[in-house]
Amino acid sequence: MNDYIALLESLIRTRPVTTDPERVNAATAVMRDFLQARGVFCRTEEFEGRLILYASNRESGTPDIILNSHMDVVPAADEQFEPAVRGGRMYARGTCDCLGNAVCLAQILLAAKTHVAAVFSADEETGGRTTKHMVDLGYTAKHAVLILDSGDDSIVYAQKGVLVVHLTAKGRAGHAAYPWKSENPIDKLTAGYAKFRAAWDNPASEDDWRNTLAACMTSAGNAPNQIPGEASMTLNFRLVDAASRETVLNTLRETTGCEITLGEDIPPVEFDKDGPVFTLLQRTMSAALGREIPITRICGATDSRHWKALGVPVPVLGVSGANEHAADEFVELDSIGQTADAIVEFASALAQ
Repeated sequence: MNDYIALLESLIRTRPVTTDPERVNAATAVMRDFLQARGVFCRTEEFEGRLILYASNRESGTPDIILNSHMDVVPAADEQFEPAVRGGRMYARGTCDCLGNAVCLAQILLAAKTHVAAVFSADEETGGRTTKHMVDLGYTAKHAVLILDSGDDSIVYAQKGVLVVHLTAKGRAGHAAYPWKSENPIDKLTAGYAKFRAAWDNPASEDDWRNTLAACMTSAGNAPNQIPGEASMTLNFRLVDAASRETVLNTLRETTGCEITLGEDIPPVEFDKDGPVFTLLQRTMSAALGREIPITRICGATDSRHWKALGVPVPVLGVSGANEHAADEFVELDSIGQTADAIVEFASALAQ
């Protein structure tokens, strides 16, 4: 296990923040060199300057399962890129999301007796286009794709869709001292949003599986004494079904009177949680870890939406940890090996 802890520390110290492709590529190179030195077949693809690592314990053929994790992390203070181990946990940026999971993939590749492969993507934190590129290139699996991401001690079978909408209100600019000479777009924007929001009922918890809305950004004006000519707001919707999309957009247009521009537009993803892959994975993981691992849904988005095109089940799980994107992000070090052992057993059972 010491080699894997050292690997995790090395990956963290590369500072692979998504917005710095060279640093992410450096982390990918560290992983490639680690695996190649131990006899794992490695190939790198490139997408818009980002390296994507494909690693397999066989040089040819279609693997039984593909494992997927990402090498990029969100920004952090300098001290968060120096790992600290306390009480069986490693604290640092990326320990849980997602470098600890990447190290788990490395351990699986070296331990599995059946044919498994892994894709280490490079931009999951900003949309996962490198994962989509690998799907487009034809990388596939016979039975399943397992995404290891974060550390919630669960197996995810469904995730909400993401719909980002930019509202824009147009007005007539002018001096703040003479508001009657202008048409204030901020008033139009806020009134329209307030009317829409008053009719929207957000759920109170994750267990209440309904659509959600969050206003995330506003922009207007360049000076404190000038009424602007335009005001905008960005809304983030999480949708439980594809049919909700058009209803939301039509209601927005009718209620707010604002111009609408679409941003990120990701459909919901759902797999059969009672199917053989999820059932076998839950049984194997629960037995190996000594506790019941639930099959659940998440409000966030993962790269499972890209792999869904393969037509095989795509469970999402991860090593044990918490506080992703926070200053005290950590991974339970023992869980890296435990999760790897469980997935190796799952891969063997699935192949049979």
